[in-house]
Amino acid sequence: MVVYKRHEHTIPYKALERALDLFSDIGRKVFSYAPKFVIMDATFATINDHWHLVGTDLDPKSKDFDQILATRWIKVVDNTIEEETES
Repeated sequence: MVVYKRHEHTIPYKALERALDLFSDIGRKVFSYAPKFVIMDATFATINDHWHLVGTDLDPKSKDFDQILATRWIKVVDNTIEEETES
């Protein structure tokens, strides 16, 4: 999960771009076993007073897979594409 430095509902566009870049780089390492992973918004967050992103490996056997499918996806990162895996 990525959280912005202040508790805000929205963040500046440049901060969002930076967060997505960081999450993509870290996610490629954390989810290296998966062909793809998804960066999602916080649709079902239990703490709604701040902005954050969430990542998943899209495991259909996970307990919350239906919730994953119901959450708005912001970015799908394909670990099988060479361009996507280079930093």
